[in-house]
Amino acid sequence: MKKEIVWPHGHQAAAMICIMLDAEFIWLGMDPEKYDTPKHRSMGEYGPRRGINRILEALDRFQVKATFFAPGIFAETYPEQLKEIAEAGHEIALHGYRHEDFGGLSKEQQQSALNQGAKAIEQTIGRMPVGFRLPEGGCTEETLTLIQQAGFLYDNSFFDHDIPYRIPGSGAYADMIEIPTRWELIDFPYLAWGDSFPAGNARIAIYDDVLDNWLRELNADYDMGYCYVLSLTPQTIGSPGRMFMVNTVLEQIKRKNIWLATGEEIARYVMSL
Repeated sequence: MKKEIVWPHGHQAAAMICIMLDAEFIWLGMDPEKYDTPKHRSMGEYGPRRGINRILEALDRFQVKATFFAPGIFAETYPEQLKEIAEAGHEIALHGYRHEDFGGLSKEQQQSALNQGAKAIEQTIGRMPVGFRLPEGGCTEETLTLIQQAGFLYDNSFFDHDIPYRIPGSGAYADMIEIPTRWELIDFPYLAWGDSFPAGNARIAIYDDVLDNWLRELNADYDMGYCYVLSLTPQTIGSPGRMFMVNTVLEQIKRKNIWLATGEEIARYVMSL
């Protein structure tokens, strides 16, 4: 079967590791009332306190450069930690300003979140982010255009393809690359639980079942020549008993003929085609 995309350097497929630095701010977009309770905030605070370091150690062990999506408020609250991530060679991309639900914001509010978030990251690491991923929640019909108008090279928010693709621009703004993802490759729906949240989660999934899903998706994407996008939240995946899943996936990726790249690297390559 003919490949839909030819990856660089003769690689069979591509992969991108996304780390969402939601921390305690995850509640701001999902359920703001829970942000005001120490118990729920503590679930997110586990990421900066423990989970991020474990993920950085795993990435270093396997010599992997990942893409860390940070809300602007994370940069303002944990500036030294964000600098450490950037100095390790990982990409820092934008994840809103206060982890807003863009689906409930006006056009002007969305523009403000994009601008404030990007400015906070630039002031912290000295470089504007070129990638964007929607925080928890939805978006409006105009959101994608607003992201393009803000000058982002790529977006990593949607679920409509197996490989990155170009979104045409206009005379007022440039083309942008979409790097699609999948719910089954996001740790949060499987492993996060707090009282009755997320709604419908009766229990935490069996770890081996989650890992099996991730490896099946990896093998299928490899066989088809697609782009495997794994999305992790340090407060969710970063506990001692769960990190084996990250280590196993990274080990399997490194064993295969896969181009493991950051979002910026993938987007610039696809833009050049």
